[in-house]
Amino acid sequence: MTTSATHNDNVLPPAIIDAVQASLDKTYSAFFSEKPIPNTNGQDHHSGPCIAGIISFLGDVPWSLSWILTRETAPLLAHKFTGFEIAFDSPDMGDMAGELVNVIAGEIVAQLDQRRIKTQMSLPTVARGSPLELVPEKGPSIANLEYSSKEGVFWFRLAAAKNYSARVPGK
Repeated sequence: MTTSATHNDNVLPPAIIDAVQASLDKTYSAFFSEKPIPNTNGQDHHSGPCIAGIISFLGDVPWSLSWILTRETAPLLAHKFTGFEIAFDSPDMGDMAGELVNVIAGEIVAQLDQRRIKTQMSLPTVARGSPLELVPEKGPSIANLEYSSKEGVFWFRLAAAKNYSARVPGK
């Protein structure tokens, strides 16, 4: 059974974090032939140049996902994803970051549907910076998930909308 609940504490539901992790395992393995390793003491920022693919989700829980790649990691993932080299500073890198986040977002929608959380995703947006600053940086509605892979370190930033009214499964 699904009921409505108002969340004034702005905490991301664990089902969303679980769906992101399951989606990453499935899509990353499909494209890069391995599962990335979660870093338990991960960082939530990088002082050098980064690029991020960003997607918003609307529905039972409004939130956003940013997939942040460093200057070192992005070209290696891009080469494996596309089959050709892409320079970090090129417009094509922006297209690649947008497409990567779009692919994982599609799987997140499917994972959330399995968890009875209805959502729709926006079109991707790309941000680039040195360092990349996503505001706000901290707070109870922010979750940072860092991973390591053969291609390098990357992380996800999840942010819930403030004071959302969510349909919480099973309550």
